[in-house]
This record gives sequence, C-alpha cells and structure tokens, in this order.
Amino acid sequence: MKVLVTGASGLLGSELCRQLQDQGHEVWAVDNHSRSSLIPDCDHWLKLDLSDADNYRSLPQDFHYIYHYSAINGTKNFYERPNTVLDNNFTSDVLMFRFAQSCIRLQRLVYASSSEIVAGDPQSPVSENTAIAIDNIHNPRWSYRLAKVCAENYLVNSQLPWLICRYFNVYGEHSKAGHFVADQIDKIGRGEFSIIGPEETRSFCYVSDAIAATVHCAETVGGQVINIGNDREIRILDAANIIARALGHENVQWQIEPSLPGSTAVRRPDISKLRKTMTSYDPISFEEAIARMLKNR
Repeated sequence: MKVLVTGASGLLGSELCRQLQDQGHEVWAVDNHSRSSLIPDCDHWLKLDLSDADNYRSLPQDFHYIYHYSAINGTKNFYERPNTVLDNNFTSDVLMFRFAQSCIRLQRLVYASSSEIVAGDPQSPVSENTAIAIDNIHNPRWSYRLAKVCAENYLVNSQLPWLICRYFNVYGEHSKAGHFVADQIDKIGRGEFSIIGPEETRSFCYVSDAIAATVHCAETVGGQVINIGNDREIRILDAANIIARALGHENVQWQIEPSLPGSTAVRRPDISKLRKTMTSYDPISFEEAIARMLKNR
C-alpha cells in the first residue's frame, strides 16, 4: 500500500513510519522539521509546511492511507503561543482533509486527535462518548484542544473514510521538550528535582504500543472515534520516582510546583472499544517502557 505520514519526524509519526516500513508499505514521510530534525527510514522524504496550500502540489494523489499527525503540540507551546497553535493546526488539518478528497484510491484517513479535548476534570475513565465542553475560553491551553475539536467535527461530517484516534499521554524515545517524561529525564539529568502537579494522575502509553494499535484499527475499522492508550493509571509523583530510580536516584526530595492553569487532575482512557477491535492489545508497563527508553537513548 502507498501511505502518507505527516508529522513524520515526531514521536508518533516516526514510529508509525518504522512500523509501516517493516510491514512492506511504500511510505511517504512529510514534516517541516520545526521541532525535530529526525528523518525516519522510509521510501520517500519531503520537508513541507502543510499549513501552506501551495505545498500540497508536491504530493501525489494516489495514496491508499493517510495518517495525519502534523501539529504543533507540547504544553509549553499551548501557554506561550496559543494563537500560533490554533491557527497552524486547524489550517493544516483542513488543507489535508481537502487534499485527501482528491485521493481517489484512499481507503482510510487516520486523524491524530488527543485526550486534551475533554475539558475540566472528566469522570475517569474517559470514553469516546465523554462530553466535550469549553470550560474557560480564556484558558490558552484550549488553543490545541479547539483545533482538535474542530477537526473532529469536520471529519465526522465529511464523506472521507475517516478514523479518529484520541491518544492518551503517549511517550517514547523521541518525546520532545514539553512532554512530562522527556522533561523529567532531562531535568533529573541536570540535577534538577522538581515536578508539577504531583497528585495529578495520567495513563502513560508507550509509543510502539500506541502505533501498533493505530495501524490495526486503520486496517479493520472506519468511521469511528477510538481511544488509544493505556488504562493503567499512575500519579505524577509516582511516575517521577520511577524515572528517578531508573536514572540511579533513590528517595528523591522533590521540589513541588502547583498544577498549571487548566490542567486536568485525572486522565485515564476507557479502551474497551480498542480491546474489542484488537483483542491481543496488552501495553507494556511504565517501568518497562522507561527502562527501554533509557537503554535506547
């Protein structure tokens, strides 16, 4: 199959390229290298800004699958550049959806959405049917969330063969600054022992598990929203201690910082739909994934 992967230098996109390439697909990888210089091993590589309509002329129109992962993300960007995040992300989403309509061989358009779209402190676990609401329009964090909500609405009201994957706190070797795991590893490496929102909980999912689930769902279901993640919940404090121990630091005395405005206290996905679709799905533990990440650095 001929496959287009956008955001191919990112955490999800680079792993997706690797798995698709291993399966024998013809992979076209696209990224603008705004946050990473990583070039995945694939058949075709293009450096493009997908928020510019003229750049779509560089792409062939005979893809069987499109995985759209291009986005500005990371908590730091949400708070410091909210208008840029909203403008760039939704613009590139709409342009990609319009391009996909010209791909007459298209079997699936997979859109990377996020658990960020659920406002406030949702009842845990979060299902695909959990209500989406704008709790505070002044919260800059909503820049990313709003772009994702608008894109989801666009897709479900289109004639495209779509699949929406909502990712829950995915991490891995190529996680960038602004994501909890990458930030903690970097800070501890500098001798800085601080954590933000220690009593918040997350359900972290290792990237290879998330992408294996994504590819399976793309090939088997369509016209659905599916949560992709790990339903094992962990406190931020406990996660930080696991990372510290893996780096050789026991009994750390942490400098505690309050949660960021608009941050969600609890985030754990209901992945029952995913498990019905992929009965073999069994994501690895946080401890095992951290050990693997540090070994592969």
